[in-house]
Amino acid sequence: MADPTAIPARQEVELKRQIGLYAATAITVGNIIGSGIFRSPHSVAQHLQSFPVVIFAWVLGGLLSICGSLALTELAVTHPKTGGLYVFIREGFGNAFGFVFGWANLWVIKPTVIASITTVFALYFCQVLHLPKSTEFPVGAGAILLLTLVNWRGVKEGAGTQSLFTTLKVIGIAGLCVAAFALPASHPATPMTLAREHAKTSILQALALAMISILFAYDGWTDSTYVAGEVIEPKRTLPIAIVWGTWLVIAVYVVTNFAYFHVLGSSGVAGYEAVGSETMQRLLGDWGARALAVLVAISTFGTTNGAILTGPRVTQAMAADGLLWKPLAALDPKRGTPSLALWIQAVLSCVWLWFANGFEDVSGWFVTTSWLFYGLTTATLFVQRRRETAGLMAAPSYRTPLYPLTPLLFVLVTVVIIASDLHDSGWRAAAGVMIAALGFPVYWVWKGRRTA
Repeated sequence: MADPTAIPARQEVELKRQIGLYAATAITVGNIIGSGIFRSPHSVAQHLQSFPVVIFAWVLGGLLSICGSLALTELAVTHPKTGGLYVFIREGFGNAFGFVFGWANLWVIKPTVIASITTVFALYFCQVLHLPKSTEFPVGAGAILLLTLVNWRGVKEGAGTQSLFTTLKVIGIAGLCVAAFALPASHPATPMTLAREHAKTSILQALALAMISILFAYDGWTDSTYVAGEVIEPKRTLPIAIVWGTWLVIAVYVVTNFAYFHVLGSSGVAGYEAVGSETMQRLLGDWGARALAVLVAISTFGTTNGAILTGPRVTQAMAADGLLWKPLAALDPKRGTPSLALWIQAVLSCVWLWFANGFEDVSGWFVTTSWLFYGLTTATLFVQRRRETAGLMAAPSYRTPLYPLTPLLFVLVTVVIIASDLHDSGWRAAAGVMIAALGFPVYWVWKGRRTA
């Protein structure tokens, strides 16, 4: 049962509804498609040598994401408020659990997501301009601060930037796929480094290992819910943005894998870590490899913007509900944006970026923690349905298809992902969960201070 603690009205700090259907869908698509499709196919092919099995795994990962997005859409239509997962968890399990998610989102999840994606952007940006490796941190930090400035200027500016870069990345990936099927592989192959030997596993074990990389590539389908309070006509827009945006990504990922295998073959996809770059190198030579680097930089720049846009909405919503320092709820009087929350997120992201030694070094902090809250959020749908049955709330206009199978399947898969990642990612995954758990005692201290 939800925590009965009174929540103050949000009228003075409510963000305006300015995000339309295209921008909301661009947030979903753009926040999913980052660097994953350019790096995950290699990891998947190392575990699964058969091309039909690889495609099956990518489709399966997409369908599991759809299961989560279907449940998430019902929650978003029921509670179309700024804050997304924070709102759903708080409504389902009370203030303490909502606070813990917001705490983890502020300190770990969003800053590490932003930092990890920015490391990839900075790597490819510097590669395109032939800049030394020592410039990667200032380039990455500069990108974070620039995009924070864009989103501080206004919601329309942030959403417009997201729409632009999502459109560019989808067009770019479509161009890669067309080139793969239309052009001959006329350039010599890059020397292949010796592939790492993997222990012999059963097909089910190999599939489970491959799914970790695949589901990471699909991560981001939750992000449009963070701005649900700013979406125009949310009951119509959110189902399209969340569910159909995820279906679009599934189509993009499957076709892109066909393109990689068409040019490189199974051994090439498994042997080259930068599968996208090697594909374009075979088709267009050095010029193609540089074009791919530009595409990755555009893709990750857009994904970074999406994370910067959505992250502060949780912090702002919590503060508006009295669960965080009140100034964090304040909106810029001229621009209507959560200014303080945006800039605090920028500082924390730059700190994480400074200590990061690369994508893998920082991504291990947020994957397990994020999926823990994805599972918890999906579980709130069962709480909501029980309340409907008890007559405590009205049924929403959108209903999750195949309930309870879809949310139950997603929760079960989430448990497997968390267990696998805790086993494989070592101390970083556990540390992320521990930082999140630290939110419970912080909440009780905060609650005690407010009631003293």
